Amino acid sequence: MLVKPTAQPTPSPTSTLPSVAPVAPAAPGTTPPSVDHARVASLVAEGEAALSQGKLDEASGHFADALALDPDSAAARKGAVRAATTKLGLTRTLVPDISSSEGAEGKIKQMDGFEDVEELNVKRAVRVPGRTELDSARSHLKPGDDYTVSIYLRNQSKKKKRNIKISNVNVHRIVNDKDATVSVAWNPIEVLPNQRGLVATLTGAWEEDVSSWALNVRLLSENGDIYENQLVWK
Repeated sequence: MLVKPTAQPTPSPTSTLPSVAPVAPAAPGTTPPSVDHARVASLVAEGEAALSQGKLDEASGHFADALALDPDSAAARKGAVRAATTKLGLTRTLVPDISSSEGAEGKIKQMDGFEDVEELNVKRAVRVPGRTELDSARSHLKPGDDYTVSIYLRNQSKKKKRNIKISNVNVHRIVNDKDATVSVAWNPIEVLPNQRGLVATLTGAWEEDVSSWALNVRLLSENGDIYENQLVWK
């Protein structure tokens, strides 16, 4: 019998946008300076042009200048976020974590060498060894890019008739530390020993504001075994 704590998702690296210097409040009795909206619009346009050409530092500078003139400019802030996400995407890629597996949880009445273990809650070893494998065709992502993640189950047993039949799939996406359940259409496959089967395929568009991203996948077999892995942007 194995006593195993619930696996916790590995946090992906995080990054924050450069802070915008606060605008000093106007002195009492004076009128706040008016915003030069034409100049702000021009800076945002220059930032967008630089961003489209891959000149990320230049684009970030234009957006920062626009925000310094008008901290409430939604277009400038949106551009700054996209530039930051694009810059992160140049050095990060989607990397599979180390797959883990665990058996069903249950209570036992006795355990050799131990006393007072009646009704102890434990997790047994998996009946059939296997692992979840996550593949992504895209290496580097920027806002608006489409991505595809293929979810596979590999049966690592070398014994005949030790098949793994999937009974449920649980997928969570964690973006900027916010966890959300992902609905996915999956195949109720049965994987033979030393074989790999495609369980599901996920597609999506990379969001504009991404500082951390992870996809956690748990596959449940009819035997109660759980095969878990996650894909991390790092």
